[in-house]
Amino acid sequence: MKLFFTILISGFTSVGFSQSGGLPSIIADSGKVEFKKQADADNPDYTLACRILKNQVNQFPDSAELHYFLGYAIDRLNSTEGSTMHQMKKELVIEASEHFEKVNTLQPIYTGEYIVLDPYAKLSSIWGSLAQSYRVRNLKDAALWAFTEGKKRGGFTEPTLHYNRQLLNSCSKNAIFVTLGDNVTIPVWYLQTVENFRTDITIVDANLINTDWYGKYLKNVVKLPISFTDEEIEKIDFIKFEKRNITITNPADSLEKFTWELRPTYLDNYILKGDRILLNILKENLFSRDIYFSSNSDSSSNLFLGNYMHNEGLVSKIRLKGIDFNEAADRISTNFSAYNIDNLDSADIAKSKDAIIILNTYRWAYFANIARLIDKGQKPKARILRNEMEAKFPLDKLPYAFPRAAVYFDKLFSELD
Repeated sequence: MKLFFTILISGFTSVGFSQSGGLPSIIADSGKVEFKKQADADNPDYTLACRILKNQVNQFPDSAELHYFLGYAIDRLNSTEGSTMHQMKKELVIEASEHFEKVNTLQPIYTGEYIVLDPYAKLSSIWGSLAQSYRVRNLKDAALWAFTEGKKRGGFTEPTLHYNRQLLNSCSKNAIFVTLGDNVTIPVWYLQTVENFRTDITIVDANLINTDWYGKYLKNVVKLPISFTDEEIEKIDFIKFEKRNITITNPADSLEKFTWELRPTYLDNYILKGDRILLNILKENLFSRDIYFSSNSDSSSNLFLGNYMHNEGLVSKIRLKGIDFNEAADRISTNFSAYNIDNLDSADIAKSKDAIIILNTYRWAYFANIARLIDKGQKPKARILRNEMEAKFPLDKLPYAFPRAAVYFDKLFSELD
């Protein structure tokens, strides 16, 4: 889950020293500085960051921010990228977890500097990653324990699970769903493992598929049809690629074909290992199972299938015969009627920045459809959809994830009024 990390930092803090008994004492920001240094390194080693941050936590035990950075540093020692997720060590997960739990005790709504995930989402991530390392080895009871333990310690909050239940229910029976990111893939694993919820759906994470172990896991444990051998999956690498038409033929009817233009997905010159495996999954499953992507997936992660992706709310479904966008503008997916946050507690939403971000995906799904209706001159229908969105997701219960979002929605709605 940690491939292609973007480290979000608001500035670089200074390092200072004070003298105590003739020995230098490192001030509180220096552990953060070392962490950020390693985050930018080609071959990061978080050992020193952990050592500094542990000393600082001993000096400042009530600093939520130091516990947060220490939890992250320990987790990065455990697994810096998704390529090593299947080798997670339980002891390090427990140690990192204790620091994120401490953050939530000290600051139920964390106000310190963020790295990628908030403390609640990070608890879900580390325990879900440990559970996945057990699932890879087909240790079902151990995976169940890890998910349950993560929930007990503060991860897998109800707003996140609620959203992902409705996300899964947006897909048809026995579908393949290509997901992206910790806040979707890991809670979905939890729902399928702990709640036995929508286990008919096969999850394919668009980041993890770039690793050696995940493709083999999908093939051998999940039993997803993939024609590559294990050895071939290990050897697949990124390759130079020029845009071209890709054609998939229905194995049951050689006259039925699906063709689209695939362009390079990386640096305008390459396609990645995961792209090649995903192409194989499409080839083996496209004519036998519905395939969905998250509606916010970009063209590189959905293999430039945009002209064949029908908006179904939180998800987009591949349509083999393409999309009539004039017709699509007039049709609002029946999934929208099920979307709500009625049973969620406002306090549970407010405490997690990541919960607010993913729940706002509902609004963006409405936004896309309202904009399309306006573009097609169907303002009465757009107003109905706008009113429905405002009633279901009131700002006093679900604030915008970012202040800038209000500008976009206000501008869109001004076109209606």
